[in-house]
Amino acid sequence: MNTSNGMVFAPESWSLGYKGEGMLVSVIDSGYDISHKDFNITDKSKVVLNEQSVNRLITSLGLKGKYYTPKFPYAYNYYDNSDKIKSETSNHGQHVAGTIAANGEIKGVAPEAQLLGMKVFSDDPLYATTFSDVYAKAIDDSIKLGADAINMSLGSTAGSYYYGSLEDKALEKARQAGILSL
Repeated sequence: MNTSNGMVFAPESWSLGYKGEGMLVSVIDSGYDISHKDFNITDKSKVVLNEQSVNRLITSLGLKGKYYTPKFPYAYNYYDNSDKIKSETSNHGQHVAGTIAANGEIKGVAPEAQLLGMKVFSDDPLYATTFSDVYAKAIDDSIKLGADAINMSLGSTAGSYYYGSLEDKALEKARQAGILSL
């Protein structure tokens, strides 16, 4: 975090007034400590999703997650089908979310952006991976919630991508909805 913002010229964007206000980024990863002191929104009047709008979407779309905070207006554990979104085994999702939108002592690239905490890994050591149907559902819910961008840092050294696969179709649906997939 000491050098990454400079590498992408984030401070220059901040000086021009671009800090991620009004942006909603879906982080599809291992889990999040939403109570961390650096996950804040400075001006809550500029958020995309508030508690009332999230609750309306949950009800109307049958979503399983819930509202947490202005920074994390929605989160869900898609692997375990639960509200347990903090990982006990990996800090990777926390790191990615912080790189994107930490807003405290540590600053992410877009410190005023909101985050969707889409946990797709189990904390059970017997299940150290995730599966296409799990993150395809997280992608689909990200579309329904109005994400501007989706971050999926799910790769592995032996990873591969298959055109026409379930995840390819889910990402194509996101692209068609105008969502940037990273």
